[in-house]
Amino acid sequence: MGVAGAKAEPLPRLVIDDSARDTTSKIWYALPSGFMAVPLERLSPSTGSEPEQQLEKVETLVLDAAPAEVREHYLGALRDVRAMAEYMQREEIIDCCMGMHLADDGSSAASVFTVTLQQIDWSPPKVTVLRAVASRESAANIGLLTLPGDNPASVADTLVREFSVPGQRPQDLYQCTVYVPDPSGLQLAILTLSTTAVSVRPHYRQMMEGVAYTVSFVDPMPEIERAARGGFSRVKDDIASDFG
Repeated sequence: MGVAGAKAEPLPRLVIDDSARDTTSKIWYALPSGFMAVPLERLSPSTGSEPEQQLEKVETLVLDAAPAEVREHYLGALRDVRAMAEYMQREEIIDCCMGMHLADDGSSAASVFTVTLQQIDWSPPKVTVLRAVASRESAANIGLLTLPGDNPASVADTLVREFSVPGQRPQDLYQCTVYVPDPSGLQLAILTLSTTAVSVRPHYRQMMEGVAYTVSFVDPMPEIERAARGGFSRVKDDIASDFG
């Protein structure tokens, strides 16, 4: 209840994606606003499946609407999207999100967030996170985190100079990766964010560290829903503090 004459503070919003209630989920995490999930399984469906038929219908509609002079370009772009989705699935990437945010100068900043869940040979989680960052080509800017429950994690970032994409001018790419082992020691979650907004890379690193603090290998929904009935008091504040 607000105090008469006082300006009411807006309540922080916690939006729960439908995927959080998927009983087959193997990992849960929170993302700040501005990210949209990419349905990898629908962009790279199995042959003869209903999703493949639906994708072919969408591709046909796009190509029919495209002017004749750029139709081949559109077709190539659609093929690239499907090829990228297939590549991600081969690399054990289970989640992919596209982010779009406004930079301080008013321009738009795009980013890609991916999650890979690898089965690993057992080792103590603290050893796992150290091995993960030590195996990187560039073992620089390494940080160690202590997550809720005294679980360890590690974070590292790098700047890729003059990253080149066919059809676009070369540009720098910032990449930040967080390694979070399952407390059982048998799985390793690898969360990676890539963005061309290299001028604000400290912000993105802070964001990724915040994401790490929300990672769970067990369903957190019962606790979240209990908190929701009580006004999101603890869970809301915890997640808000994770992202600063």
